[in-house]
Amino acid sequence: MSSSFLSECKQKVLNRIESLLTQQDPVTSSMRYSALADSKCIRAGLVFASGKLEEQMDEAVLIDVATSIELMHTYSLIHDDLPAMDDDGMRRGQASNHIKFNEATAILAGDALQALAFETIATSKGMSDAHKVEAVKMLARACGHEGMVLGQQYDLDAEKDASLNIELIHSLKTAKLIQVALTMPYLGNEIYNKTQVLLNEIGGKIGIAFQIMDDVLEASSDSMTLGKSNQSDITNKKMTYVSVYGVEESIHKAEALSSFCIQQVQENFELNKSDQLIELMNLMVSRSN
Repeated sequence: MSSSFLSECKQKVLNRIESLLTQQDPVTSSMRYSALADSKCIRAGLVFASGKLEEQMDEAVLIDVATSIELMHTYSLIHDDLPAMDDDGMRRGQASNHIKFNEATAILAGDALQALAFETIATSKGMSDAHKVEAVKMLARACGHEGMVLGQQYDLDAEKDASLNIELIHSLKTAKLIQVALTMPYLGNEIYNKTQVLLNEIGGKIGIAFQIMDDVLEASSDSMTLGKSNQSDITNKKMTYVSVYGVEESIHKAEALSSFCIQQVQENFELNKSDQLIELMNLMVSRSN
């Protein structure tokens, strides 16, 4: 896809995060360290690409929505790397937050980033009250005890219980946040109910495809390329798509899911409005890190 699109999305979000994290204190420093680190910002890109489908979204709103998604994602990564979780020492090409600072500060920074994600939505000047309420509700649902948090628990449990369902784990841990990234621009407006349902389905499937390729890359690439440890899954005896299905079948599954999602977008949205989303979904299964 055009690298300029994702780079522009990323810069807009980073500028917004910079404006939100201006205090000089240990927690803010820890938050900035992880939230402003070099990353793909694919979830932010999904927000902007989704918003283009109907071309009714004010850019300031899309920036706030994308920022909230990236803040939430960063919180999850900080906590995911903690010794009590996956115990990883590298993230986004640099030392994990708890290594750079300390475990307690990393926990607090993650907590603060989660709170800031909701604050960013609640204080967005361009969003209607109905939009804010639905956005906060759906983000909380995607990342709470029915979503990402539960997925993380199942992911930990699967280290000792091979009977757990790999697709269920990652539909919760990874796909839920991708679903809300795609649907959040349209929440709180009944006109877009059909769009929300369709994008939610697409988000669930492309989210799984994204996670499958994450597992494939971790099994076949190196830490320098990935920007994180490529030994974590092996060390922690994680259940992954590669450990369950093998590399070739995993890639086939990811490509099939991506093809389905792209077809759904092509059939339901105008090409000149959906091209960036299609290219981004292609990138999600063809990336090298």
